[in-house]
Amino acid sequence: MTTTVHAQLQQLRTSLMTRFPERRDAIDGALAAVLAGEHVLLLGPPGTAKSALVRAIAQAFGGTYFERLLTKFSTPEELFGPISLKALEQDRYQRVTAGKLPEAEFAFVDEVFKANSAILNSLLTAMNERLFHNDGAPTQMPLVALFGASNELPEGKELEALFDRFLLRFDVQYLLRPSSFRSVLLAPEPGCSGALTMAQLRQAQADVARVKVTEETVQALIAIRDGCRAEGIVASDRRWKKTLKVVQATAYLAGEAATTPEDLLVLTHALWREPKEYAKVAHVVGQLADPVSAKAAEVLDAARETAARVAALRSSDRKSYLAQAAQALEEFTAQQAKLKGLANGAGPRAKQALGDADQEIAQLHYELARAVSVGLGLGGAR
Repeated sequence: MTTTVHAQLQQLRTSLMTRFPERRDAIDGALAAVLAGEHVLLLGPPGTAKSALVRAIAQAFGGTYFERLLTKFSTPEELFGPISLKALEQDRYQRVTAGKLPEAEFAFVDEVFKANSAILNSLLTAMNERLFHNDGAPTQMPLVALFGASNELPEGKELEALFDRFLLRFDVQYLLRPSSFRSVLLAPEPGCSGALTMAQLRQAQADVARVKVTEETVQALIAIRDGCRAEGIVASDRRWKKTLKVVQATAYLAGEAATTPEDLLVLTHALWREPKEYAKVAHVVGQLADPVSAKAAEVLDAARETAARVAALRSSDRKSYLAQAAQALEEFTAQQAKLKGLANGAGPRAKQALGDADQEIAQLHYELARAVSVGLGLGGAR
C-alpha cells in the first residue's frame, strides 16, 4: 500500500464529509467505486447536492470532467460530439469527441434515465467496455467512473440494462439535522482543489487490486447471496463478481491489506433495485457482514426518525410538541446507552461506527433540547 496516497485519500474523505454533511455512505461508496473503476447512481430530489458532490470528487483527482443534463429531446451529439463535416466530405461518419464523454476520465450525467434509444446503446458500451465506436472504429475511453443522477427510478425494460450498469446506488435525501442545514446555509459553495493526481489514483487502483480477498469474506458473501434470495432479492452473477472489487477498495480505504466480512457492508448499496428493498438488504448484509455496525445503523435510523417526527410537530400544538420532545430526549438517552452496550467485543471499524452513531445522536439530543428550551423561553445553549 502506498502510504502517502492512502493518507491523501483519507484527507479527501474527511474534507468531503465536512463540506457535505449527512452524506457519509455516498462519499465512502463513491471513493470506493472510483478506486474500483465502477459507476455510481445518486437517486433523490433536486437540490440535494448530488452534482456538487460529483464535481468535488472529480476535481480532487484533477481528471478531465464531462457533465450533461439529459432531457427526452437530448441527442447523441450532446454526449459524444458533433459529426465532423470534413469527415462527411470523405464519406466518413465520424464525431468530433473533444470535450465530450469519449475523452472524459470522470463523467456526470444528470437525469440519466431520460436517455433515449439513440443514446442508450453507446452509453451502455461506454460504461461496460470503456469503448466508443467512432466511424466503426472502436476507441478506448479513459473513463474511470461515470456518475448518474435521477429524481426517479427508470421506467421501461429498455432502461433496465442502464440501471444495472451502476454498481452502487445511493438514495440521497434532504438534510435532516438542523446543524447540518445551518452549516450548508452559511458555508461557501462546495468545491475541491486537486488533492491527488491521476497518476496517484492509478497507483491506488493498483494497490486495491493487490488487496487479498479472504476465504472468510467469500463465504460471508455467499451467505449474503443466499439470504437475499430468500427475501426475493436477486442480482446477476456479473454484479456479484464486480462487487468484490469494491469490497477490496473498501478494505484499502480502511488501511487493510486483506478483506474481512466487515468490508461487505458496502453491498447494502449494490443489491437493491427499489428503495423499499433497501431495508431488507441492509438487514441481510448487516447480520452476516458486521452485526454490530448493522445494529448501530438501526439505532441511528430510529433516532433520525424520532427527530424528524418531533420536528414536524413543532408548528402544531405547543403542549403536544413539548410532550413528544420530552419523550424523544429520553429515547435518545436510551439509544446512546444501547450503543455503549454494543461496544463490548466490537472490532475496530464497528467501534468507529458506534462512535459515529453516538456522536450524531448526541447532536440530535443537543439540538432538540435547545429547541425545547427556546420554546419555553429559557434561551437555550449557544
